[in-house]
Amino acid sequence: MIPRAGALLLGLLLAALAPLGADQPQGGGPAAPVPLPGPSALDVSAARLKARLSWDPLTGSGWFERAGDRLSFALGLPLAVWDFSEAFAIESPLDSPKGPLLTEASLAAFESRFRAAEAARGPGFTVAAILIDPGHGGKDPGAIGEHKSGGKTLRVLEKDLALSVSRQVFGALRERYPDKRILLSREGDSYPSLDERVEMANAVELSESEAIIYVSLHANSSFNKNARGFEVWYLNPEFRRQVLDKGKTSGPDPSIAPILNAMLEEEFTTESVILARDIESRLKTGIGATSPDRGIRPEEWFVVRNAKMPSVLVEMGFVTNAEEAKLLSEADYLKKVADAVYSGIVDFVSDFEKQKAPSTP
Repeated sequence: MIPRAGALLLGLLLAALAPLGADQPQGGGPAAPVPLPGPSALDVSAARLKARLSWDPLTGSGWFERAGDRLSFALGLPLAVWDFSEAFAIESPLDSPKGPLLTEASLAAFESRFRAAEAARGPGFTVAAILIDPGHGGKDPGAIGEHKSGGKTLRVLEKDLALSVSRQVFGALRERYPDKRILLSREGDSYPSLDERVEMANAVELSESEAIIYVSLHANSSFNKNARGFEVWYLNPEFRRQVLDKGKTSGPDPSIAPILNAMLEEEFTTESVILARDIESRLKTGIGATSPDRGIRPEEWFVVRNAKMPSVLVEMGFVTNAEEAKLLSEADYLKKVADAVYSGIVDFVSDFEKQKAPSTP
C-alpha cells in the first residue's frame, strides 16, 4: 500500500482534478478488462525501469522505487509525485487487460527522473559484484535425504538443490543488473574447494567506491527427522579476522591498521546481518506458509569467515524431513525459494546503494 504521505498527496491531487470529470456519465461504463495470463503491464514497466514495484489495486495507486528514490502514480491521474515532494505532469496510466499501463512518454519521464537523481548523487558506493555459491557438488553430495512413500523412494541431494536455486538466482540477477558482475562459484556438478570458492570472491578487483557480497546456498539435515524450516547464517561478530588488504595499510603510522581492520570487520558484520534479514524476510513471505522460519543465526562457517565482504549462508530446508524433502524436490517450490533469495539480495543492494550514496547539496 502507498505510504501515508504519498497517498495523501495523490488524494489531494485527485480531489483538485475532480471537476475535470464532472461531466462524465455515471455508471454504465465499459466492463473491467479481463486479466490476461503472464506478467502484468506494470511488472514489465518495473523490469524496464530496473525498479521495485508496489501496487495497491484497492486505491489504484502505487510507486516505483529505484536506489531509494520513489515515483508515485495513480490510475487515470495525469500527474506523478516524485519522492513525496514534487508533482509533475504525465500521460494518465490506463487500464488494460494486462493491468495498469504506462505510456512510452510516461516511462521516458520516469526514467529521466531516476537518472537525474542518480547523476546528482554522483557515483557513490555500489555493489559492483555478487557471488552466488551453490554448496557442495561433484564428489561431495552434501546432505542426503531418502524417504519411502507408497513403495517408492525419494532421494534428494543437497548439491542438486543448491545448484538449481543458485542458477535461477544467478540468471535473475544478471537480467536485473547487466552492469554488475554476477558470479557463480560452480555452473555444473563440479567441486570447487572451499578455498577456491572464497578466493573467487576475494580476488574480484574493486575500486574504492565498489563492494561485493557473497551468498552461499545450502540445504539442511538433522538426526531429528522432525526438524524443518529455513534459516540464514552470518559470521559470529566475536570471530576476529583480517579483512583489510595488508597491501593497502602501509603509511606513516602503521599502528592504525588494526583499528581500520576492526572498523571494516564491524561494517561487514552489520551489512551481513542486514543481508541475512532481507533474505530471511523474503523467504518468510515466499515459503513461510509451508516451511517454518528458523530466523537468522551467527556461526563461523568457512565461507562466511574467509570471505572478506558481507556474506551469508542460506539453508533452504531440511532434506531429512520427509515433508520438506518432497517440497524441495518440486521445481515450483525451488523457484519460490530462488525468487525469495533474489528479492532479498535486490532489497539489500537497493538500500546499500541508497545509504552509501553521497548526500546532495
